[in-house]
Amino acid sequence: MIITFLCTGNTCRSPLAEGLFKKINPEIEVYSAGLSAVFGMNVSENSVLAARDYGVDISEHVSRPLSGELLMETDLFVCLSHSHAINLIPIVGKGRVYVLGNGISDPYGGSLEVYKNCAKEIYDGLLKLNEDLKTLPIIRFMKEEDIQGVAEVEKECFSSPWSEKSLREELENPQAYFFVADVGGEIAGYMGTISAFGECSVTNIAVKEKWRNKGIASSVLHRAILNSVYLGDEFITLEVRKSNTSAIALYEKFGFVKMGERKNFYRQPTEDAFIYNKYLKGEKQ
Repeated sequence: MIITFLCTGNTCRSPLAEGLFKKINPEIEVYSAGLSAVFGMNVSENSVLAARDYGVDISEHVSRPLSGELLMETDLFVCLSHSHAINLIPIVGKGRVYVLGNGISDPYGGSLEVYKNCAKEIYDGLLKLNEDLKTLPIIRFMKEEDIQGVAEVEKECFSSPWSEKSLREELENPQAYFFVADVGGEIAGYMGTISAFGECSVTNIAVKEKWRNKGIASSVLHRAILNSVYLGDEFITLEVRKSNTSAIALYEKFGFVKMGERKNFYRQPTEDAFIYNKYLKGEKQ
């Protein structure tokens, strides 16, 4: 899992959160950035001093803005205020955004005591975050150890499910991008795409029944779209059963447009498919 902490300038709150969380949970890959940051500014001296109270050294940190690479690779963005989340959700989707605590006030320009109070507030929020990670749906790139879990999703959701062998072959395909919704180690849903020559094709999207109507399908779809945008794809195409009204509503919500039909495309039961496309030109952030 990759977590990125976000504040405004990446010189006070988010470096503190990054440093403190590395101590709380060193197994998670952690970064920080600023929505309005410029690259290379030194971390606030008071943030450095406040972090030392927890045995953490952030003195070498330098600021950086939120980059396209972080947008693609980050699994969970932890915002230090609600305003940061409001600005980020339209880009990455609600399912990849978490607000720390009740929002952390900016200590910029305050005394050392203000920064120490801020650090305490951040630390308490990080302890809760660490607990919440056990139950939050984390939308991330699929790994080899997820194959069995994804195969279980396939068996539950499709009459002709992909085998573990087929999933492994797709995972080894450099043009394939698969995303899973990981809830405390359980694969609750997933989505597969293949991008080649500027075109992205959706292979499958599925969510286990007990996890439906919780925003998981929207979250994996949002991440897949963003991934295609940054790969430079011109459009995304998919097929959907004519009778699958919930999936059709989801795709249309995300700007997919019906382009045609495929007769008898599906088996068990036999059914026609609608073809939907979403054009990505002009959507690059």
